[in-house]
Amino acid sequence: MAVYLKAKDLKSYCTPESLGLSYCSVQRIELTGASQMLESGKEELCLIIIGGSIQFEWGDICGNAQTCDMLYVPIQSSITISGDGIVMRYGAPCSKQYVFRHIPFVEVDQDERHKVYGKQENGTRRDVWNFIDDNFASGRFLTGICCGRDGGWTAWPPHEHGKEREEVYVYFQMGESFGLQCVYDQMDQPNVYLVREGDVVSIPSGYHPNVGCPCGGIYYAYVMVSTTEGDRNFMDLRTQKIYGDRLE
Repeated sequence: MAVYLKAKDLKSYCTPESLGLSYCSVQRIELTGASQMLESGKEELCLIIIGGSIQFEWGDICGNAQTCDMLYVPIQSSITISGDGIVMRYGAPCSKQYVFRHIPFVEVDQDERHKVYGKQENGTRRDVWNFIDDNFASGRFLTGICCGRDGGWTAWPPHEHGKEREEVYVYFQMGESFGLQCVYDQMDQPNVYLVREGDVVSIPSGYHPNVGCPCGGIYYAYVMVSTTEGDRNFMDLRTQKIYGDRLE
């Protein structure tokens, strides 16, 4: 069953079980100058900066990360972060050590990883930036950012991939806007959440379209975690047939 959490509920480490999931853990880290060391242990990590900017150190690699950047941290390693920013930490169990990466938004925005889907005339046009995609070396992650137009829908037509991947959305860059997140297996038994800045919705399974209000649309980062390590086909999904048989 989907779980809806406010930002204040995410400051402690949220286990997969507490999120209604099997694999993905989540934590919100609010940095105010002091440094923090994060140990990955048996989890590969994806860190998403959803506000401000941070400095990071991973081994001999140092750098700065801005809002909308992501960091991939392999298992059995540690990263030190500092600065004045908000970081979402996602973890997933992994058996293989991959390569640390800083993935800047500006880099993704300039190549084929930035995609535009949908149609302006039916309110489904949106931008998607695929950060950790099928070609990125990871055990379970597929991650990115989606931005819908004012009053527009994303994740349309409704689709589901519960057998292959569970998913977590964090909504940010929302300002005073709000959105409605739907999660359902059957349309007569939906879960519908009013989502605002900093909110999180976990999606263990089910169709999950969403819509932004007319004053600002909807903006979120998605983190998908494969139920089978190494099985990371982004388009391995099923659309709701009454609304179309492909993503538009």
